[in-house]
Amino acid sequence: TLYNTYSFFTLYANIDKFNYSESEIEISERPEIDRWILSELNTLIKNVDRFYSDYEPTKVARSISDFTVEILSNWYVRLCRRRFWKGEYELDKISAYQTLYTCLITISKLAAPIAPFFMDKLFLDLTVNVSKINEESVHLTTFPTSNHSLIDDNLERKMKYAQKISSLTLSLRAKEKIKVRQPLNKIMIPVSNVDQKNAIEAVSELIKNEVNVKEIQLLE
Repeated sequence: TLYNTYSFFTLYANIDKFNYSESEIEISERPEIDRWILSELNTLIKNVDRFYSDYEPTKVARSISDFTVEILSNWYVRLCRRRFWKGEYELDKISAYQTLYTCLITISKLAAPIAPFFMDKLFLDLTVNVSKINEESVHLTTFPTSNHSLIDDNLERKMKYAQKISSLTLSLRAKEKIKVRQPLNKIMIPVSNVDQKNAIEAVSELIKNEVNVKEIQLLE
């Protein structure tokens, strides 16, 4: 999955000649989905750092794998594909490239101690055309540090609801043999408190698009 994500990135980055030469786009100016994945990335850095300190390489591997498969590939890249496809090389597309590049280069550094050869190859392939990075190996770089100002617990919680509800709804569709292309009238979701209700309402449009339903009814 990591290699496929890298391949997706390089396919479009080569077409648009992206080499990270543009100025860094301020986090506050990036779309919410970019801010979300960077929040998840910094949470991952924090957890991985702790697991290494506790001599728990298995937990390191599992957390990096979960992030790469479930969060980066299955959610972020899939939802953002159109941003890479569309023609205009402007702010939104550059933000998508910078964000995905940051995730990939950080993963190569986080996993380098437990997958030294693959991560070094990934790092070198990612940096060959990027002039601002001149280290000869991932093993000569500084280990990432978590930027706590980029961690948004509320945003992460909202997206987790979106992922969970979408997954459950798609499972129900599969069980009842109702294809996703067939629109459904509504889904009903029980909520236990106001915070949960507000979080789900904030991502309701995303859920509706994911599972092809017209309405989400929250049952208090």
